[in-house]
Amino acid sequence: MTALVNFASYNSLPSVREADIACQAPSINGIIDGPIRDVFIKHAAHLSLCLYLQHRHHFVGADEAVVKVEGTAHLMNSQDRKELISFGNKIVPMTWMSESSSGELIPMEFAVVPESTAVPAPTPAFIEDFLAILVANGCIGLFGIDTRAKNGWAEASIGNASVVVPSDKGKAYDKEKFIPVAFAFDEKKPNFKVHGRCSKSNLSYESYGIPAPPPMWRKSRSAIPYAV
Repeated sequence: MTALVNFASYNSLPSVREADIACQAPSINGIIDGPIRDVFIKHAAHLSLCLYLQHRHHFVGADEAVVKVEGTAHLMNSQDRKELISFGNKIVPMTWMSESSSGELIPMEFAVVPESTAVPAPTPAFIEDFLAILVANGCIGLFGIDTRAKNGWAEASIGNASVVVPSDKGKAYDKEKFIPVAFAFDEKKPNFKVHGRCSKSNLSYESYGIPAPPPMWRKSRSAIPYAV
């Protein structure tokens, strides 16, 4: 099976803390609400996509990729992916990273969906304009694109998995524990809205000297989506 991701580029991504530091320049919010928002609105990309502060939660091997199953992301090799596809699924990009060395937008993280599911993706015209804006504003390598979830979300890394859950709109999030990473736009509103947040903590088994368990999706076949 063909490699899904450029593992060297993925592994060169910063941690979420490092990405957040790079995003603290005084001009960043103005760039997001200005030329970046404009290009999203111009191409109607804001309806299905959002801006993403690109970062990694894992190191991937040459045969691996980060793939989400029902909201939980796991490291999977080609054999793992073949097994999931055999249930009538496909694996599609859900997040794309801008690469400063090549000046391209490339797939970053993926999801398992039934074969018949239509999944949004950035158009070539949008990608061209988006990358031009990033280059012009010194943001290439800092921002990418994420598929816009129906609701806001929060993500935390636990062991070798990243768990994504809907966020409670009625409660303020703890800014000491979570970092904004996904930014959504509205044609009627001039400012971005934080759509997704990541925990600053990575609750790894390895940090405690405990071997990581096998991916959770192996334990319960009932959790694997399938085509009907």
